[in-house]
Amino acid sequence: MKITHLLNPLARRFVAGETGREAVEAARQMNRLGIQGILDFLGEDVHSANEAAAAAEEYVELLGLIKAHGVDAAVSLKVSQMGLRISQKVCEANLSTVLEAAAGNGNFVWLDMEGSALTQKTIEVFESLRSHFPNIGLCLQAYLVRTGGDLDRLMRTPRQPAIRLCKGAYKESPDIAFRTKGAVDASYRVLTQKLLDHAEQGVFPAFATHDLRLIDYILQQVKEKRLDPKHFEFQMLYGIQNKKLESLSKEGYRTRVYIPYGTAWLPYFIRRLRERKENVYFLLRNVFRM
Repeated sequence: MKITHLLNPLARRFVAGETGREAVEAARQMNRLGIQGILDFLGEDVHSANEAAAAAEEYVELLGLIKAHGVDAAVSLKVSQMGLRISQKVCEANLSTVLEAAAGNGNFVWLDMEGSALTQKTIEVFESLRSHFPNIGLCLQAYLVRTGGDLDRLMRTPRQPAIRLCKGAYKESPDIAFRTKGAVDASYRVLTQKLLDHAEQGVFPAFATHDLRLIDYILQQVKEKRLDPKHFEFQMLYGIQNKKLESLSKEGYRTRVYIPYGTAWLPYFIRRLRERKENVYFLLRNVFRM
C-alpha cells in the first residue's frame, strides 16, 4: 500500500481538502460553532516567479470565495510561497496583490513564520508592507531567543502590530532557540505579558497554542488586567482540540481555527511529523479528539 493511502485518512483530519471550496466549507462549519477561520493554501519554498504568481492568484480567488459564500475567515500564507527565495521585490509584489484583494473584501492576511533562515526577511517584508496595508499580521515564534527583542522593536513603531504568537515547530540550533519545553513555555509567558500589556494601545495578540496550561495562564492574565475580550483572540489548528476552542467561544472569547488545504498536503504533513518528535505524539493523541 502506498504511503499516501496510509496517511490520507489521518491527514484529512488536519487538512480540509485540496480545494478552496472545501476550505471555505470547513470554515462555514466552524462559523456555526462561533469560531472564525484562517484559510491557508499549502505551499512554500517556491523558486519560480510563475509559481509564486500562481499562488498569489489562488489567494485572490480564495478571498473571493470567502466573500461570495459569506464565511468569516481571514487568510494566512508563507513569504517563501510568494517568492521570497527569488527576491524580496517579487515577494512584495505578489503579497501586495493579495493584500489589495483582501482590503477590497474587508479581509485580513497573516504572514506565517517559517524556519530561522527566513525570520529576518519575513519581518522585513512585514515592516515594508504594513505602512501601506493595515490588514496584515505577523507570526512570531516563542522558541526563538531573538523574539523578545523583535517584539519590543515592532511595538515601538507608530503603527501597532497584530501578532500571532506560537511556540514554533521547526528544528533549530540551540544557539538560537530554546530547547526544552519548560524554557519555551517560559518564553511564551513572557511574550504573552508583553503583548497583553500593549493590547489596549493597539497591539492585537493572537495566541496560537493548544497548551491548556498556557491558555489558563493567558486567561488569568486577561482577568487580572481586566482586558476586554475584543482585544485578543485564541487560535488553534484544524482538527486539534477544536472542542476547547468552541468552549472558549461560548465563554465570549474571540477564536479562530487555522484551516490548511491544497494538493501539497502530503509534504506539509510529513514535514510536520519529521520536524520534531513531539509533533508525532501530539497528532496521534488527537486522532480521536476534536
